[in-house]
Amino acid sequence: MNKALEEAAKELNEATSVVITIHTQPDGDALGSLLAMSRYLKKAGKRICPTWGEEIRIPTHYRWLPGIDEIVDFSRCNGADVLITLDCANEHRLGLIEERLAQFKTIINIDHHIDNSRFGTINVLDFKAGATCEIVYRLLRLMRADIDSDMATQLYTGIVTDTGRFQYQNTTSETLRIAADLVDLGAMPNFIFEKVYENVSFASLTLLARVLERAEFVKNTGLFYSYILDSDLKETGASMADSEIFIDYLRAAKEAEVVAIFKETSEGRLRASLRSKGTIDVGAIARTGGGGGHRNAAGVTLDKTIDEAVGWINERINTYKTASTTS
Repeated sequence: MNKALEEAAKELNEATSVVITIHTQPDGDALGSLLAMSRYLKKAGKRICPTWGEEIRIPTHYRWLPGIDEIVDFSRCNGADVLITLDCANEHRLGLIEERLAQFKTIINIDHHIDNSRFGTINVLDFKAGATCEIVYRLLRLMRADIDSDMATQLYTGIVTDTGRFQYQNTTSETLRIAADLVDLGAMPNFIFEKVYENVSFASLTLLARVLERAEFVKNTGLFYSYILDSDLKETGASMADSEIFIDYLRAAKEAEVVAIFKETSEGRLRASLRSKGTIDVGAIARTGGGGGHRNAAGVTLDKTIDEAVGWINERINTYKTASTTS
């Protein structure tokens, strides 16, 4: 990865204009890496365009992040020397931007997902990193960036959310060292915790109550699941973005081996967020349906009813368990 980091640094030093993007329906790691990279490049005198490939909707618990109001609709990003993609495992997760990849001579793909499709002209990949923000931090250090308190806050937010508050298996000693550096640079853990985890609206809590009330446990597979209907958003006034951390509540169930929340889109499809406590590789399950992610955190979009989706996941859990037993 060091060679790729050096190549990325060289391209960015020479560029005059850069489009910076992330996956659609962004989480804290995507937003943190986007904002920190954007702030550095802007301070370095580059013409930048921070964006992603769908309508820009900022989750409530990230609207406080420094620089969040500088993110623009992709239609305003007209040409650039370089495209940086952050926290995006493959081209399809870029949304509308996928159709315009050929317009960019240089694509710097920075990511930590093990199933990354290496679609960049430069691929800066570290599958052991707890978050893409860790890789961005290393790149900024290599470029001798002056990491101010705003950038430290952005990067720390990405790391703390993608590691489940430093509790997931992707938390390494290097993760903790980088987090400590960011605290020294001005990130305030208590402030960030309050803004991310204690900053939910009443509408969001009403939606969460529905999710918990609907929760079901499939004893023979260890699947614990619930769902959100498109109509729930209209009835509660919440947005789908507000539900990002709901899965952590389900994951707390001691009986659960695999946790899923199915989210119905306005088109009638189901976006399934999957979590595992370590025994089942949900990333492998998601990839069989065209999705992807990590061993313990993944996602997939399915053209199925909720009952069909539950059956689809149960079948794959059983297949995985059988393969593990016989190997």
